Amino acid sequence: MKNIFRAKNISKIFLVGFVLAFIACSSPQTPQMQVEKINENDLKLVLIKTNNIKFYDFGVLTTSPEVSLELFKLGKSIGKFVVKDREICFNDDCAPKWPASKSFFGQVGYDNLFQEILLKEDIFDGMGKQIAVNGILIQRFDYGGEEIYYERSENRVYFKNLTNDVTVSIENYK
Repeated sequence: MKNIFRAKNISKIFLVGFVLAFIACSSPQTPQMQVEKINENDLKLVLIKTNNIKFYDFGVLTTSPEVSLELFKLGKSIGKFVVKDREICFNDDCAPKWPASKSFFGQVGYDNLFQEILLKEDIFDGMGKQIAVNGILIQRFDYGGEEIYYERSENRVYFKNLTNDVTVSIENYK
């Protein structure tokens, strides 16, 4: 009986030893998140202030193949605006451009307003456009009972609805 008991223990010890040796020899393959390195020259300081969103931190603006603005908080991506032909998306939540713009900018919002701001293009067909002595393009005008101020330069774009306090500002970090 002792020999059977001893044989069972030896086989168990051998089995445990084999498993431990197998585990020790294998290389641990822990899943690692892909960390995308961001070029500091691509970083933007982004301020978005609306009734629904208050954000001030870094972002990355891309214009190809689609216009997009990825937002970061404390160095981690928290979401991405993507402007498509007929809709504006935040992450995977998409809405038609016109209602999304109205929700974001208020009554003066129109379908391409957000895209025009991101691309530093004229808004409202260039209404109230002036060029300051320092070369900065400025648009200041009243539209639909709301006062709009918009300026853009090589390093910055700044939109402010002075009536309802909606602000979008994007400037180069470096």
